[in-house]
Amino acid sequence: MIKPDQIRAARAMLRLEQKELARRAHVSVATVRRLEAEDAASNVAGTTVARIRNVLEEAGAEFIESGVRRRAMRNPADREARFRAIMDIAERAAALPVSNPDFSEADLYDENGLPR
Repeated sequence: MIKPDQIRAARAMLRLEQKELARRAHVSVATVRRLEAEDAASNVAGTTVARIRNVLEEAGAEFIESGVRRRAMRNPADREARFRAIMDIAERAAALPVSNPDFSEADLYDENGLPR
């Protein structure tokens, strides 16, 4: 059975908020919070723990005896999909400055150097 620390570590590694994990596992946020508490084993059903674990594993976590790690890419198709996702993010980020207006010091501060 996975431990609360492993679940918190997996969420952090995968950058999943409790709300998103709960949504993907079809459980309440309160259930995720209980599962991440120190006395989680007595408060959450085993099937719910298994569902949370499956969601985290599908997202890329691999639970090991001493903790959790990111699962290695399995095949070239996985690597290509990840590369495409990263390139999509890069293209969106590159477009941001174009859509934002340029600001100068004169726009932000008055002639005395005080914020407008």
